[in-house]
Amino acid sequence: MKLLFSSVLLATASMLSAATPQSAPPAPAAEPAPPSIERQQLARQYVQLTATADQFVDLFRAGMSKGISGKLDEVEDEESKAEARTEMAHFMSLAEPKLRERIPNLTEAYAQVYAREFSAEELRQMVAFAQSPAGGHFLKSRVKLELDPAILIQQEGFALDLFPILQQMQKEKCAAKAAQRVAMGEKNAKCPLSQAPETQAG
Repeated sequence: MKLLFSSVLLATASMLSAATPQSAPPAPAAEPAPPSIERQQLARQYVQLTATADQFVDLFRAGMSKGISGKLDEVEDEESKAEARTEMAHFMSLAEPKLRERIPNLTEAYAQVYAREFSAEELRQMVAFAQSPAGGHFLKSRVKLELDPAILIQQEGFALDLFPILQQMQKEKCAAKAAQRVAMGEKNAKCPLSQAPETQAG
């Protein structure tokens, strides 16, 4: 039985681990002055208008579901598909309380970042937009818009475009290693990736 959901979780954890710096970045020469209380308050107001806990949980769930759906498309085993969906539901039931527990820290981090980046006047304009009918409509629809099939198809197109590039880079690296082996006297050294698929299969 294929553990599809577990494989998606492991892949996600690996990507997050790879993206995490292994050493702390050097401290800046001089600490910037903290943003004013007004800017912090405006930034918190904007974040409260733009990022609800429900939206964050929905976005997380949608991302996990998308990963699972991609894996499910690769197999025909209905038992494995049912198992993956059950594990997904169970995972979310366990993860959601933890997600919601961390959200206040996340929103405060956003507020501090916005307060540092934007002036008080810019933050007032951002709050005004978020409070407007058009702004409110846009912000409430962000998750749905990002997951629209038309957008997802184009995002998948990026992967299709990049995959041949990765293959070519692997071939180039393999060929360079083979050339090094030939230079060191291994006359029959070859790159297996440069061979035709039927040759490799044989």
